[in-house]
Amino acid sequence: MSPESLLHDFGYFAVFLGTFLEGEAILITAGFFASRGYLDAFVVAIVAFAGAYAGHLFWFWLGRVHGVKLLDRFPRMKRHFGKGMRVFERYGAAAIVITQWLYGLRITAAVIIGMSRISLIKFAIYEAVSCAVWAVVITSAGYYFGRAIEALLGRVENIEKYALLIIAVVAVGMWAYHRWKDKQVDSGAG
Repeated sequence: MSPESLLHDFGYFAVFLGTFLEGEAILITAGFFASRGYLDAFVVAIVAFAGAYAGHLFWFWLGRVHGVKLLDRFPRMKRHFGKGMRVFERYGAAAIVITQWLYGLRITAAVIIGMSRISLIKFAIYEAVSCAVWAVVITSAGYYFGRAIEALLGRVENIEKYALLIIAVVAVGMWAYHRWKDKQVDSGAG
């Protein structure tokens, strides 16, 4: 099985799953592969919207049903609870839109909002708009990243490997930075 057929067969599923959980790295990667013709950018954005929206509704529901028990089970989420609560208290329903753009706080925010008294309908509407805009913007970023690489280097065969490596290094770097930052907070609190 070639990498191209794997992308074609499982690329959209990977986008759905990745955006259900968090999503930026997988979505930028999918946008890049759309610019190379392996995926359709429009379909990537729709699948990303569906994955992010389903994920946020799921976490909202968990917050509504399990609330504090969920925070006790996941200490990292509990650590971010205060920050998420401050955002929600300061911005109200607009926090639903704002937290879509805050890496690492998105899931916690959906749980917090689920624990609040905001109605499911209000959450669902704000979240739909937020996820739609997010999916289009991040897919486009990956797509135009691919176009910029092509304009800079020309149509180089197998450029996907290098671009994927760059995206992976940036994604791992972001993850490592957030882990380091969390550890700094933990060591400062202890």
